[in-house]
Amino acid sequence: MGLNFVQRINPAWFLAGAAFFLPIKPAPVNLLLVLATFFALLNSECRRSMGSFFSRAELIPLWLLLGFFAITYFYPSNDKTSYLEFISKYGRLALIPVLASVLMSQANRHIIGQGFLSGMALVLAMSYAIWFGIDPVYFGAKATDMYAIPSNPTVFKSHITHNFFLVVAIYLWLLCFFRTEKPALKGVYAALALLGLVNLFGMIDGRTGWLVFMVIPLYFGYQKLGLRGFLLAGLVFAAMLVAAYFLVDNIHDRFSTTWLEIQQVLRDKPQQGTSIGERVIYLTSGWSAFLQAPFFGYGLGGVQGAVQPFTSAAGWPTFYNPHNQFLMLMLQGGLLALVFYIWFFGLAVFKSATSVWSSTFVLPLLMIYFVGNLLNSFHFDFAESVAFVILYAVLLGATEWD
Repeated sequence: MGLNFVQRINPAWFLAGAAFFLPIKPAPVNLLLVLATFFALLNSECRRSMGSFFSRAELIPLWLLLGFFAITYFYPSNDKTSYLEFISKYGRLALIPVLASVLMSQANRHIIGQGFLSGMALVLAMSYAIWFGIDPVYFGAKATDMYAIPSNPTVFKSHITHNFFLVVAIYLWLLCFFRTEKPALKGVYAALALLGLVNLFGMIDGRTGWLVFMVIPLYFGYQKLGLRGFLLAGLVFAAMLVAAYFLVDNIHDRFSTTWLEIQQVLRDKPQQGTSIGERVIYLTSGWSAFLQAPFFGYGLGGVQGAVQPFTSAAGWPTFYNPHNQFLMLMLQGGLLALVFYIWFFGLAVFKSATSVWSSTFVLPLLMIYFVGNLLNSFHFDFAESVAFVILYAVLLGATEWD
C-alpha cells in the first residue's frame, strides 16, 4: 500500500521545484533533480517509456559526444582535476531521457513552466525591491561592488544569468498574454512582461541579455510575415536600440563602454577588466590553441594548458572557460566534438519545427540558447546547463506525446 502510494507521486512536482529555483539557488535544484529522477524511476508509466527515450535518434550524437569526452581522460594534455569538473557538468545531459519520460504529459509540462515563471516573478519583484533601496540581505542575497545593488539590481545570479532567464520568462509571459482569454490574467502577464523589459534594458547591466532578447522579435516577425517579417523585426529592434541609446541612461552607458572597448581592441590594446577586451583574448588565444590540435582537441580538462602559451605571450592570465560554448568544445574535443554537438543541437532544432506546440514553446528557446552560446559557455554554467537539460527533455516528451 505504502509503495503504491510512493509510486503514484508525480515526479513533475519535484522537477517544477527545480525549475522554480533555477534563477535562485543551486542547492535546491540539485536536491529536487535527484528527487525527480528517483520518483521517475519508481513510476511505472515513466519506466515504460524511459527505454525508448534513451534510444531516440535525437540522442545518438549526445551519447557519441559523451563517450568521446570520456575517452579524453587519457589524453596527455588533459588535466584530471579540471576533467572531473567538466564531465560532471556535461554528464547532466544524460538526464534528458529520464526527465523526458516525466514530460510526455502536457499537464506536466505546464507544471514545469509555471514553476519556472513563478521563480522568475519572485526574482523580478526582489530586483525591483533592491532597485528601490531595500537591503538584499532580507532576501538571502548578498550585495557586492557589482551585484545586488540599486545601480545593478541582480538578486542571486550574475547579470548574464539574470538577463538570460529574464529573456526566457518575458517570451513565455508574452505567450501567456496572447493565449489566455481571462482579462485579469492578461493584465497580470502584460504587467510581468513590461516590468521584465524595463528590468532587462533599463536596470540591469549587461549586453548579452539584449543580444539574446533579439531572438524574440525576430521569431515573432518570421512567424507572422516570413523572411520579410524577420528583416522588418530586425530593423525595428535596431531602431529601438538607437532610440534607447539617447533616452535610457543604462543603455547609453553600456554602448559608450562598448565603443571604448572596441577602440582599444582596434588599437591592438585589449584591456583586462573589460568585457570585449577579455573576450578578444579568449577568442584569439583559444583559436590559436585550436589550430594546434584541430581534430581531437586537448581533452575535457586540457583547455587551460592549451591556451597558456598564447595568453602568456600576450601578458594575460590563462583561463579554462573561453566564454563561447562552441570554441570550448573545439578546444576540448576538436572538430569531432563540434560535429557531434552541432548534430545533437541541429536535430533538436529540426524536431522542434515539426509541430505547432514545439515550434512555439521550444524552438525560440533553442535559438536563444544558440545565441547565448556564442557569447558564453552555457553548458559550463550551472543554472543555464540544467535549464537546457529540462528544455531538451520537454522537446522529447512533447514530440513523443504528439
